[in-house]
Amino acid sequence: MAYNYESDLSEAFGQLLKVETDYNVIIHIGKEPNFKEFHAHSYILRCRSEHFNKLLSDENIEIKDGKYIINKPNISPRVFNTILK
Repeated sequence: MAYNYESDLSEAFGQLLKVETDYNVIIHIGKEPNFKEFHAHSYILRCRSEHFNKLLSDENIEIKDGKYIINKPNISPRVFNTILK
């Protein structure tokens, strides 16, 4: 059986979403009562999405306690969770 590097790498990235250590991005999604806070890693977001690369490169992005803060009230947490994965 051949080693599937891409599958293992994809699984490792998925684990980063579950294990919330060393994250440096906080994303506020939705509005109450349908609100959720997501934690992510800027390097992964930048590599996987041109949108997040531009957003995280913006000089006006909010940074609090060394973490980027992103607010996306116009998307549901369920949809964003699917996009993030």
